[in-house]
Amino acid sequence: MEKTTHSLRQQMSLIILLCWLLPMVLAAIAVGWYLLFGLGRQTRQSVAEQFQLNLQMGADRVESAVEASRLPSYDPELRDAWNQYRRDQEYAPLYRRCSALFSRLYQSDSRFRYAVFGFSRSPRELSIVVPGSSAGLLSNQVRDQWQEDLPAVLGLAVGLDTSVGFLVQGEELYLVRNLMDSNYQTIGVLALALDPDYFFGDLALLPWVSSVTVDLGQGSTLVVKGEQQLWSQEGTLECAVRQQDFTLRGWVGVDQDVLMAGAQTYPWLLGAMALSLLLLLGLTFRFFRQKISRPIQSLMEGAAHIRQGELGFQIGAGTGSREFQYLTDSFNQMSGQLRRQFDRLYQEELARRDAQIKALQAHINPHFLNNTLEIINWQARMSGDVKASKMIEALSTVLDAALDRKGSPQVRLAEEMTYVKAYLYIVTQRYGKRLTVEVDLPDELMDCLVPRLILQPVIENAVEHGIGPSGQGRVALRGSRRGDFLILEIENDGGLSPRDEAHIARLLSPDYDIQNEPSGNIGIANVNLRLRILYGPNCGLTITRGEGSMVTARLTVAIQT
Repeated sequence: MEKTTHSLRQQMSLIILLCWLLPMVLAAIAVGWYLLFGLGRQTRQSVAEQFQLNLQMGADRVESAVEASRLPSYDPELRDAWNQYRRDQEYAPLYRRCSALFSRLYQSDSRFRYAVFGFSRSPRELSIVVPGSSAGLLSNQVRDQWQEDLPAVLGLAVGLDTSVGFLVQGEELYLVRNLMDSNYQTIGVLALALDPDYFFGDLALLPWVSSVTVDLGQGSTLVVKGEQQLWSQEGTLECAVRQQDFTLRGWVGVDQDVLMAGAQTYPWLLGAMALSLLLLLGLTFRFFRQKISRPIQSLMEGAAHIRQGELGFQIGAGTGSREFQYLTDSFNQMSGQLRRQFDRLYQEELARRDAQIKALQAHINPHFLNNTLEIINWQARMSGDVKASKMIEALSTVLDAALDRKGSPQVRLAEEMTYVKAYLYIVTQRYGKRLTVEVDLPDELMDCLVPRLILQPVIENAVEHGIGPSGQGRVALRGSRRGDFLILEIENDGGLSPRDEAHIARLLSPDYDIQNEPSGNIGIANVNLRLRILYGPNCGLTITRGEGSMVTARLTVAIQT
């Protein structure tokens, strides 16, 4: 029983009636997107502004600590004590006066856990320790901590000159600067241990913060809350505050659950709307896939098979609509007709090509054979049997190639050169030293396939025209590979007259017909036509005039892999 199929128009009308739901779903998604992502953007912007404000407060407090680190430089007590020490070289008065100065400046300052000043003369042994009153630390505790952190502090101080630097060692954050006299000679290094809770505690109190990391430059990265936060981590917010002496950077990890606590119901609403939309889209895509996309894809695949040479390819039935069923049946019918017509034309072309190639190969110039026999007879009368025997062997080689007893129209270039060498042996016996022959063929070209007896007619033509009025001549054979083509060049110095060029142009014309041409004139035409038939219009024979009296015949053969 034949399966009933509905028309594509009816099916399209049905799907259009359902599409009124789509604008409603899209409108709901747009509203949900605005409520969710718009609220998210506003919240994130508000969070960024609040974090920037708190970071600015921390930067201002750090700036006040920097100002506090400058106080000893402005106090004349340190300068007077240092000048007295330089005159008397007594350390006790210097230590006593500096201890009183630093205690007065930093002991009661709640911003600093402690302050340490190490004299440049010997900072490890000669150092003043001032514990902060609010930190609850003893001098011995501070001195032990200072001994551990001293190398890092001194390493930072070397490159500071008169500026300040920050260093994180364990849980301590140091503000480091060099104190100098009026001659800019370093008196010592001042290290103030900052209280992180005072400077950055406000950052950790934000309710949506999961982790806070700050950096004051020069490797002074401090974790204020949670784990160390990097700018590349997802959900990280980065801000920076630039001051005169430093730049404070902060990274905060945002707790999205706390931040979006008020919008928990929106994902459920949007999820339900998205699910409805996906169901509708799924039905729509399934319809178009089965009724439109799949039939069109089948037609395209069928066309691709035919383009690749699979003539007669048939598409299966079951397209789902009368329109595509009609297109499928028409395609299969045309494909079958194309296959039958191509088979008929192919058989006709094979027969015509075989006949033409056999006819062309049969036109090997018999005039050459007559001349060869005459030369052999002449040589036999004038010399001994050895040369005659060699010439007869060379002639046998050429005749074997002409008769093509193996029935192979193509041979390796190495085999073709055996025929060429046999012919050249014969002609060199005729001309002797009057003819110079040069052969330059790379070994890697010897396995290339060429038509049988494709070089001999061209070389014969070069020899006949290369012996000029002076009785001397030169013939050169060269070969090279250019891309997918084998290039064989035969060069002679016999020159070309305008009449010769016109005659060659007529013989090598694509429209030239050799049927009515005398056999003595068709050698190069035979070669050209054989190459064009076997390899296409990009191959063939050309003969051009070179510099002076040089003439170059170039054979282009497609390399078959």
